[in-house]
Amino acid sequence: MPFRLLSFSILLPAVLWLQACATADQPSAAVDPEQLTIETALIPVVTFEGEGPQRSPLLERQAELGVPAVSVAVLRNGELAWAKGYGEGVTVRTQFQAASLSKTIAAAGLLMLAEELGVGVDEDLGPTLPINLAVLNPEGYPLTLRKLLSHTNGAAVSGFPGYPVGSDIPTTAQVVTGEAPTNTAPVTVRPNPQGERRYSGGGYTMAQLWAETVTGEPFAQLMDRLLLKPLGMADSTFKLATPAEAEDLDRVRAFDRTDVPVTGGWHLYPEMAAAGLWTTPTDYLKFVAAVLAGINGRDEGIPPHIATLMSTEVASEYGLGIGVADINGDVRLSHSGGNRGYRCNFMAYPATEDAVLTMTNASAGWPLVGDVGRTANATYGWPASPLLVHKRVPITAEELAVFEGEYHPAGRDDTAYLLTVSGNELAGRTPDGSYTFTLIKIGPTTFVDPQDGEEAELVPTGDGKVQITTPNNIYFKR
Repeated sequence: MPFRLLSFSILLPAVLWLQACATADQPSAAVDPEQLTIETALIPVVTFEGEGPQRSPLLERQAELGVPAVSVAVLRNGELAWAKGYGEGVTVRTQFQAASLSKTIAAAGLLMLAEELGVGVDEDLGPTLPINLAVLNPEGYPLTLRKLLSHTNGAAVSGFPGYPVGSDIPTTAQVVTGEAPTNTAPVTVRPNPQGERRYSGGGYTMAQLWAETVTGEPFAQLMDRLLLKPLGMADSTFKLATPAEAEDLDRVRAFDRTDVPVTGGWHLYPEMAAAGLWTTPTDYLKFVAAVLAGINGRDEGIPPHIATLMSTEVASEYGLGIGVADINGDVRLSHSGGNRGYRCNFMAYPATEDAVLTMTNASAGWPLVGDVGRTANATYGWPASPLLVHKRVPITAEELAVFEGEYHPAGRDDTAYLLTVSGNELAGRTPDGSYTFTLIKIGPTTFVDPQDGEEAELVPTGDGKVQITTPNNIYFKR
């Protein structure tokens, strides 16, 4: 739903263009039937009773959402089953920003460093940090790897916007303290909620600062030494580089929309542990395979005790750098990531050592990432949550007419989007027409966007006014 500005449509010629650009970088051998299903019959997030899922080809969905580049890889029994890139010039070696998937690799590297240095996961790292903890952590709570990496240390700053190319880039210490030229708040440690999981890229940046301080090594060099090179991840790095500095690398640029690239190519993230990894699905699954092997008692690059530590839930379905969920009695490990113009997600299953990873280079990539993961779960028979099934509630165009108009967010005057009647549905778009969406009635006041499954409450308040409540905001009709 465009309340998060996720989706929009482009014209049919784009489908044909993407079909022409789908990468043929694999041998001409027959495609596995599972791969073919994912490429030709993606399962939507919402199905309506009596209609069945309206499956779409991956390339068609890619064009519909306006995602220039997509890359997918699948692991079966600990081995790469297949990988493919979709879009102009996209190969299996094309690098994307991994965003918060960086945290999973960073957590493994930090735990390996701690073991190398003889530092326990519950040891207070605070005394080694070159910052004024009296200001950032006035209560003196221990800053431990277990808590920082599980988001339970009460550390502030959820995520980071990154820095446009050409900006002054802060040091790790400046990011933590919030000093110029940092564009985020200081990473303070809050007394409440200690022990609760509150997502914090700031906590990972504190852990990064610890690693750089005690070793004297730049974080990117440290991760190369501890993990990336030993695992053979030649197409992965935490090093900051502008497009000009990365001319010899195969990287896709970030897009806010198909026709609107991120200025400068992409943003730079000195918060490397939290968001700075460049990688490919194929490379990243080498790391995932090592974690799965470790969980099952084999050291293939990640020692079993570290893999087990990472995948043990600490709080709210999260371990150390990785999501840990019980799906009908089976464990699923996962992490999603979203940097400016990049969206990605992986899911992995220790019982079978299977995994899927999807990476995209557009802000509208979330629905496609979800579609690929959902379809992989169904196709391979992996544990999965039930699909969203809704029943359409009949409503006439006359009844929908009350909702037509311009809407602005609570506390702001700018128009966020416009709603018009389209048959027995509501059609929405942003003022410039770059994002479009549909709302279908499924309850007395509840509507759903079939594109991403997000629900909204539309309630007339009298005098022709309407209030719309979503999980993220409240909007009012002018």
